Amino acid sequence: MNKLLIRALLFSISIGCIGIFSTYYLSIQVGEQLKNQSYLKLKNIAKQVSIRFQDAIDMSVNDLQALQAFYSSNRQNLSQDYFDRYMDVINIEKRQYIQALSWVPYIAAEDRKTFEDSIKIKHPNFNITERTEAGKLIVSNNKSYYTPVTFIRPYDINKAAQGFDLSSNSIRRASLQKAKNTRQITATSKINLVQENEDSYGFLMIAPVYRTNVSATTKAEHSNFLIGYATGVFRINNLMENVREKADKEGLILTLIDVESDNGGLLYGNGNESTAFSFDLTIPDRRWKLDVSLNEGLLRDIESPRIAYWVLISGIIISVLLALCIYGLQVVIYRSQHIKKLGKQLKDQNNQLEATVEERTKLLEQKNLLLNEHVEELTLQRIRLSTLMIESKVAKNDAEERAKDLARSNKELDEFAYIASHDLKAPLRGIDQLANWIAEDVEEGNLDEVPENIRLMRSRVQRLDSLLSDLLDYSRANRQEYKLTHIHCNELIEELFSLIAPPKGFQLHAKGNLPDFLTVSAPFEQVLRNLLNNAIKHHDKNNGNITVSCHEEGVYYKFFIEDDGPGISHNNHINIFKMFKTLKPRDEVEGSGMGLAIIKKIVKYYGGYVSVESEIGKGSIFCFTWPKNIIECKSDVTLPELVSEV
Repeated sequence: MNKLLIRALLFSISIGCIGIFSTYYLSIQVGEQLKNQSYLKLKNIAKQVSIRFQDAIDMSVNDLQALQAFYSSNRQNLSQDYFDRYMDVINIEKRQYIQALSWVPYIAAEDRKTFEDSIKIKHPNFNITERTEAGKLIVSNNKSYYTPVTFIRPYDINKAAQGFDLSSNSIRRASLQKAKNTRQITATSKINLVQENEDSYGFLMIAPVYRTNVSATTKAEHSNFLIGYATGVFRINNLMENVREKADKEGLILTLIDVESDNGGLLYGNGNESTAFSFDLTIPDRRWKLDVSLNEGLLRDIESPRIAYWVLISGIIISVLLALCIYGLQVVIYRSQHIKKLGKQLKDQNNQLEATVEERTKLLEQKNLLLNEHVEELTLQRIRLSTLMIESKVAKNDAEERAKDLARSNKELDEFAYIASHDLKAPLRGIDQLANWIAEDVEEGNLDEVPENIRLMRSRVQRLDSLLSDLLDYSRANRQEYKLTHIHCNELIEELFSLIAPPKGFQLHAKGNLPDFLTVSAPFEQVLRNLLNNAIKHHDKNNGNITVSCHEEGVYYKFFIEDDGPGISHNNHINIFKMFKTLKPRDEVEGSGMGLAIIKKIVKYYGGYVSVESEIGKGSIFCFTWPKNIIECKSDVTLPELVSEV
């Protein structure tokens, strides 16, 4: 065999080997890519499952907090009818994620008989019970106090738990004591539910309820005013039903673990599967973990995707065919060259070579001319490209700024819509409740309380009207264009104080010489007027002193409005600047809780910040910064993160 043919054969074999190796590498890469994509998709699905489970827990906590608030505000009427009426309002039977809501009063030993007799009026077989070691319910032995399940809904599926003394069980008793000491909602570890005939596990959420309007200086004194507990009963299997269907559909295996449990952390599942994903769940006073594993079929499909094998087989076939084609082409080329050499003569080859050289020389000259033209054109294009890059950079910076503004606006809109929906519903619920009371009184012929209820209804209507007006002011803040005006701060503050018309006992003091400067007057006056009005409206005495001062802070003026009022707790220094936040009930102090939120929005728009320094009983100092040059500072100042949050 000719050496050229042997060389062609070796070259073809090399090409085939390279193709097979490349195909094998490509199949591995495709398999890894598909595997990563599958795991990423399953991780997102598992995260949705954990979010759905967390949502069920959060809704349960909200229901329990509502029941806690219900009993805190209605401690004078703790009857079965009142409890049932509230359960009908929230439609407890439709909430599948919760087993039961119940009221568990705190009963002293000497009050046991009176308490049992009062409940037996509607439930003749009612007794305070406890469980023996064998699991049988018996009448509770004498104790210093009892915490029996008194009212419970839904009743039919949970009536076995009525009368059960929660403090008779060590796990429940520890959670009751912890809730009493911390005054927070507490969750138990895994327990056997009393109302189930079989071994059904669940847990309780316990919310302590105390008497209100009582004076207590220590936690021990406050615990003496404990009324009882609002409790939520949850079956773990019921909670998992909300997420198990989607997990089963995708081939996921769920395992629920109580990380802080002392009597067995496994809440749901087998716990024997290797965990693919893990998510932390927030439970009051506890920490749960949701482990997600893959079943054998799903794991096999992910680890060994079929398409990778098809890629490998197809690549091998193509590589072999390519090697054969290359070898055949080399053979054809060899034979054609051999025939051509036999038919050509040396003279013809020389003439052809000279003609070719001459032709290529001319072509090279033409290409040199064309290359020079291309160089000039490329130079012009480079200049244009530089200009476009500069314009693109400017446009990119502008787009990033607009994106930040849009994100900030969307965040403010979400917070505004969420808070407004809740605070607008509160007066409406109050009006609806008063209307129901009036209707009931009229039906029963009891008209003594009707005038007072009508007065309260009108008060809530006026409050709703004020709230809507303040919402409108908040939405319009910083959306108007204002002309620049030269302001004399001393004169302006005295005029604003007179317009507020404070009581005779209040005096205004201007400390030092306040600045005169050019700025937008309307928003600046609104900030000062709201702060002065708050200092008078929230004062706890018939007389007081309000002091206004100012000093320079870089490119800003920093104004201080100081009063000698009741002061503000440090825990509320941030909350008071949120929408609808008031430190006293709105029945005691008129206001929508929007004043400081509007102030914060205006000041922040002009590049400043607002803060408060105050302690209970030592008055308050509200300060805010305002730019000396409103054109240079508006919306161009980046403040520290902590200041922007305030």
